[in-house]
Amino acid sequence: MNFLLYVILVGVNFLMAFTGRIPANPHKNIILETTLPKEKLQDPQVLAVSKLYKKRLLQGAIAFLFIALPVIIIPYDSLTMIYFLTVLFGFIGTFYYLEVIYIRKMTAVKVQNKWFLPTKPILVDTKLVANKNRKLISIWWFLPSFILTIAGAIYSLTAVGKDNGSWLLFLISFLLFGFFLLFYYFIGRLPVKPLTSDEAINQQVNDLMRHHWSVLMAVSALVLSPLPFIAGLSVILPYEQMMLLTFGFVLAILLFIVFTFYYLFSSRKKQDQLIALAEEYRYSDEDQYWRYAIYINPNDKRILVPDRVGMNISTNLGRPAGKIIMSIVGIFVFVTLIAVSIPMLISDFSSNPFELATSHDGINLSAPFSKNRAIEWNEIESVQLINELPKNTIRVYGTATENYMTGEFQVDNEPAYLLVYRKKQPILEIETKDKRYYYTNKNSRLTKKYYEEIQSIREQ
Repeated sequence: MNFLLYVILVGVNFLMAFTGRIPANPHKNIILETTLPKEKLQDPQVLAVSKLYKKRLLQGAIAFLFIALPVIIIPYDSLTMIYFLTVLFGFIGTFYYLEVIYIRKMTAVKVQNKWFLPTKPILVDTKLVANKNRKLISIWWFLPSFILTIAGAIYSLTAVGKDNGSWLLFLISFLLFGFFLLFYYFIGRLPVKPLTSDEAINQQVNDLMRHHWSVLMAVSALVLSPLPFIAGLSVILPYEQMMLLTFGFVLAILLFIVFTFYYLFSSRKKQDQLIALAEEYRYSDEDQYWRYAIYINPNDKRILVPDRVGMNISTNLGRPAGKIIMSIVGIFVFVTLIAVSIPMLISDFSSNPFELATSHDGINLSAPFSKNRAIEWNEIESVQLINELPKNTIRVYGTATENYMTGEFQVDNEPAYLLVYRKKQPILEIETKDKRYYYTNKNSRLTKKYYEEIQSIREQ
């Protein structure tokens, strides 16, 4: 698991270093968020800043290869995850900082040389406005992903029930589907902007952008729509087949990410080729609104705007709605990090995070941020100590790391609830008619003591 996290860090690291180079290549007459005269894009001063920026990105990527190495050897899951997230956000912040620094350097070159262009009056092309969405794909393209999402939810809820996490996968899938559909709506609402003096080229550039982005939203929804099936399939398929299926799903997502960059980069390249054919590019100076590579324009009613790189859609932080959207995203990320980290910290460093208590009614099992499980005495069919879990153990809803397993599982194709430290023996197994329960304490002597206590009560 730790090595997989390192591979993810390395992959994201170099992916960001590669994508970070894109703003340093001219798009239209913009390089590093700085608008320059077309004939100055190949000026030695401009090329020097661009080349140094790309060099710093590569140096940063190499440095983080070594900074990320400790994630392989950290023994505690909580510290591993915290270090993983720290490094992840560390190089995201570093690459963003580098971009801001070199945007300023490029702006300084523009100001020092007084490379300012006269702003053209806004051109209103009524024909382009009327035909702006002619290449936008139909909303019916989203129907297959909607059907798959609903079918997956029904299948998993039927197979494992709502208490085993299938409802959570359905909720995530439904929110993702809604996000892509909302994005599709905003793409259709984006206003047109004549970039050149040639009406035909303006129409083609607009068509490329809207077609590529709308297709990408529909395909994204389709790629992620099988997600709700996972909960149900994890109960039916053997462990080896489930792992193979999971690996195939992850591989498909990684290939889709690669396809996304290729697809958007090809769209940008085609737009640049079309614009180059026009006799006149209509310059509009928006540098003052792109501060720190973020669009901030309170006078622009748009919430989402095409970025200047030609491969993304940005949020207008000058509008209240834009600020609300980014705040919600930030809060969601923060809450997710807390929700992931705190239970792991308690499990790793608390003296007794997995608790077992007996009473006259039965046995109670509890863990941090987890619903308590109560087992009545008359439900218990057998109790024993075992040295290892059965091989056919599949996680349905919960946590499974190299050190512990908590939550709902399938053990030998039977429902089970686990509170188990992998490296601790023996394991207390409590079997009822409907479910198995597996428990270990950090102190193996306490596990044995609980077993003896339960046996004593059952014999009375």
